[in-house]
Amino acid sequence: MQLPTPHQYNKPKEPLADLPDIIEKARVQCCVAGMSLAILHKGKLIFAEGFGKRDEENTFTAETLSPIGSLTKAFTATAIGEMVAEGKMDWDKTPVNKYLPEFELKDPVLTSQLTLADLLSHRTSLPRIVEQGWVRTEIARKDLIKRLKYVEMPSKLSSMTQYNNVMYAVAGEAAANIAGIPYEDVVREKVLKPLGLTNTGFSPTEMKKRTTAHAMPYNASSYEDAQKGIFQQESLEESYMTLAPAGDMYSNVLDLVRWGRVVMKNGELDGKQTLNKKSIQETLTARTILQPLRRVDRPELAPLIAYGLGWTIDSYKGHNFYWHNGGLPWFTADLIVYPDDDLVIAQLSNVQHFQLAKNLARYIADELLDLPRTKDWIFVEAVKETKSSYEDLAKEMAGDLPERILNKPATHPTQAYVGEYSNPVYGKIKICLGCDKSGEDGSLYFELWGCKDKLEHYHFDSFVARLDYWVDGVGLITFQTGGDGKVMSLTANFSLLDIQTEFKRKDDADEDI
Repeated sequence: MQLPTPHQYNKPKEPLADLPDIIEKARVQCCVAGMSLAILHKGKLIFAEGFGKRDEENTFTAETLSPIGSLTKAFTATAIGEMVAEGKMDWDKTPVNKYLPEFELKDPVLTSQLTLADLLSHRTSLPRIVEQGWVRTEIARKDLIKRLKYVEMPSKLSSMTQYNNVMYAVAGEAAANIAGIPYEDVVREKVLKPLGLTNTGFSPTEMKKRTTAHAMPYNASSYEDAQKGIFQQESLEESYMTLAPAGDMYSNVLDLVRWGRVVMKNGELDGKQTLNKKSIQETLTARTILQPLRRVDRPELAPLIAYGLGWTIDSYKGHNFYWHNGGLPWFTADLIVYPDDDLVIAQLSNVQHFQLAKNLARYIADELLDLPRTKDWIFVEAVKETKSSYEDLAKEMAGDLPERILNKPATHPTQAYVGEYSNPVYGKIKICLGCDKSGEDGSLYFELWGCKDKLEHYHFDSFVARLDYWVDGVGLITFQTGGDGKVMSLTANFSLLDIQTEFKRKDDADEDI
């Protein structure tokens, strides 16, 4: 028998040697249809693979393109930073409405104070639900911005992060107005082209036209189905680009780790200062507080989290990192940058409940940086959080309806509710009989924000409505009667979306809407 040579004894295992097997096992247990992961460490791409399916016929690979949602925000802030470096804009001195006159809020004093840094660090208190009026609409971005002057909101700026996609859209449009080119071209010219990010662009629609090698979205009706791998392939959501500066880009993990390392190197690419160093550092400077209280259930993380300009600032077991995630209907993305360890981790998936991402990143940091092992991040924490995510969503989808009063019919005949109702912030709701080419079926239907469904009578003049956009928002539409006995308005109340607002019948509504 041949004995092993001395160097074979107690040979240490290379960090992440079993990563492909671990990810594939975790993908199944954490209910992920398809995903990709890339790791760039000390300037070298040490891992780049895909797992599961990108569509019904093809596997997910490292090259697979996928929407990146709010990872777009850092690109927007960086593009604006290049314009700041050119002297065309500034972060903190000039009010945004000087760059974009269409931007007016109800409070003129607040309008005169808000700067780009305020918008990009989420310091304003604009209700996030306002963005619902921006989805699935062909209304131009500038015209949507004009609606903001009707929004009721606090005038005081907050030290807390008040996450808001609409304000990013405003900032992006302001940059476009000064540059004299569309916002998307600003980002292409200032960031994507200089960095050679050839696999990164705008909108799922463009992604689909560009190549068939893109991910398709998947959804499971329950946690139990997801565990069994029973997913339904959804349609690729059309993008109207209204919120593009906040979250309409696509990419792959190879471009994302390249982008992450440029940020980590303060704008340097291959030894050349490609982006302005000072502007990159501004985006990574804490501006607002995202999490003020110590996360007692996560002692490995920083006692508080800050937000810069398109980046979250945190630490893990004493190692600082910048991070952001992103989500579009049934797609998720994560990018984590450890600047002091020269480590970048990028992940993409085609499911909504991607709780594996942050936990897998912690496992990778433990292995590569040889950190103390404190938890089983993958097969305990990620599995538990995935189940909880499905359960929480199921409760929210059930709606928070008031107790139903039985045997209380509507006070008007069905036809009396038919009409168009408008709100200066949220747009229009159409109430009709049938609402389709099949003609009237005797039942009331509603159309709102690109959603259409049947109204179910609840009690009196209240009807149950279901919004089918990413998740089902269940709520009540309640009609109000005027002094003349006619229906004059309706109130839409969706607890999942945290919205309760009035829409006036077209005859009574502002014709400017």
